[in-house]
Amino acid sequence: MAQYSEDYWNDRLSGGNVPEQVKRAIKRVYGAYPKECLPQGVCDPMYIMNVICLELGIGDGQGNFNLPEREA
Repeated sequence: MAQYSEDYWNDRLSGGNVPEQVKRAIKRVYGAYPKECLPQGVCDPMYIMNVICLELGIGDGQGNFNLPEREA
């Protein structure tokens, strides 16, 4: 499992209003594969999550997410 620092994630997930669920999801995706298997650019993790959320119907592909409310 690949390990990434908090600085790595702060650089990639600090912009906009990224829901915590989206942050956790991309961190899990990136943690599941060796670093050499995934793109490492600054915008790559959010691009991947934007595409996933667009395909799931919970995002517009441009950083806007419409996640259902979670029950407590």
